[in-house]
Amino acid sequence: MRLSRPPALISLYRKIRFRKGYGVHSPFVYNLITKVIEDKSVYYIFEEIEKFRQQLLNDEELSAITFRETQSAAYGALLFRMVNFYGCRNVVEIGSSTGVMGLYLAASSRTQRNCWLLDERHGLAGRVREFALAHHLHKLQYIEGNYKESLNLLCAELRAVDLLFINRLPEKYPIEELLRSCCPLISKHSILILSNIGRNKEMRRVWQSLKQHPESRVVVDLYGLGIAFFDDRFPKQCYKVYFNDGEK
Repeated sequence: MRLSRPPALISLYRKIRFRKGYGVHSPFVYNLITKVIEDKSVYYIFEEIEKFRQQLLNDEELSAITFRETQSAAYGALLFRMVNFYGCRNVVEIGSSTGVMGLYLAASSRTQRNCWLLDERHGLAGRVREFALAHHLHKLQYIEGNYKESLNLLCAELRAVDLLFINRLPEKYPIEELLRSCCPLISKHSILILSNIGRNKEMRRVWQSLKQHPESRVVVDLYGLGIAFFDDRFPKQCYKVYFNDGEK
């Protein structure tokens, strides 16, 4: 009989594995872990975004969807640091919902980042647009409508994106089809962040496929989300790194 590991032991193992970059021989991944994933720097805009989240949670019409579809402040701060550390100028979020995570992406450098937030539903963009205007995030654009059509519009405007974040999507959403629509926007300089990689069997299969894709080079599994880099200067590398995304 095979004994299962206690949950506390699994959690401890995850915390120890590659903690503070120990055991990582790649300078690129070491910097990712120590300067991005484990960085605890706080910026004033974080507080403003969290106030915005609370306003949405207090809104009778938007509270449920905001609670269900947005991640923690720590998760948002990680997105902010990814954009900032790698100097991403063109950023796209798919599945923006009420826009909380998109604001973290857009706020990293309000004058230099072009940030497009995409959602297929209508009526969710109003409040985040108000926040963007009030905080001078003039290059944030919220696009409502079919993802494939929205991506086609972006493909006509952009050669590639620097960072593509696929946020939480409905349970049965055809994620592989969506990824194929994203392919024209992904270059060797792009970063792809995929949320909820362990949510169900389908997401785990998609993540495994992305790890094995010949064009993905450095792949980092943070248990709740996955990060893929495509720069062909790097050898194929796969890492699992503990990330405490805290609570909402």
